[in-house]
Amino acid sequence: MRKTTIGIALLAVLLIAIPAMAQTETDTIEIFVDGIVQGDEGEVIHLLTVTVPEEMVGRTCTGSAESQNNESQHIDNDFILNSGATTAEIPNWEAIPLATTAMSGTLVLGPTVSVDLRLGPSEVSSGGVLIILSCAPPAPPETTTTTAPPPPTTGPPPPTTTPTDTTEPPPEGGVSAGGGSTAGRSGEAAMLWLGGGALALLGGATVLAMRGTAGRE
Repeated sequence: MRKTTIGIALLAVLLIAIPAMAQTETDTIEIFVDGIVQGDEGEVIHLLTVTVPEEMVGRTCTGSAESQNNESQHIDNDFILNSGATTAEIPNWEAIPLATTAMSGTLVLGPTVSVDLRLGPSEVSSGGVLIILSCAPPAPPETTTTTAPPPPTTGPPPPTTTPTDTTEPPPEGGVSAGGGSTAGRSGEAAMLWLGGGALALLGGATVLAMRGTAGRE
C-alpha cells in the first residue's frame, strides 16, 4: 500500500567556495535538506535538483552528509545523488544523530545534481542534513613540445672558378697585307695598318697607291 508523502519542507542552498589558490585546493557544493518525508519502505522519493555552475561541470567530487537532527534516528535511509551520467549514494545517513556519513562512490558533475531519498523500514525521514560535495580542481591542460627536424645535410659548396682571358695581344710593329712588318713604310704602312676592319673599305685605294709607287722605280 502506497502512503502519501506529507510535511515536505526542503531548503537547498548551493555554495561555491572558490579559494585563492584554486589550482591546489578543492571547491565545494553544499546542499541543505530539511523537512519530514513519509512513504513506503524502499520507496525512492525525489527531493530536489540544483544547478551546477558551468565552470564546475566535468569535475570529479567526493561527498558526505552531516546530520544536524539530534533527536530522530531512522536506519537505512539513503540519499541517492545523480549528476551527468554518474550516481553515488550516502547510505544509512540517519542511523546516528549528529553523525557524518561518507558518500559511496564519486560524482562527475553534469549540469545539475539531483537528490533522491530511499526510505528504510521506519518509512519516515525527518531531515535536517547538510550534503557536501568536495570537487577536485580541473586537471591542467597537457602541453606538447614539437621539435623541428634537423635541416638536410648538404655537401661543401662547389669550387669557385675564375675565367681566364684568352685574348691574344696584337703583334708588335703591325702587319702588312703581305704578312710582313710595316715598320719603316710610312705611307703604305699607315693605310694598311688602318685596315683589318678598314682594309675592306679602303682596299681599292690601297691597290692604287701600291701601283703608283711601283711606276716610280
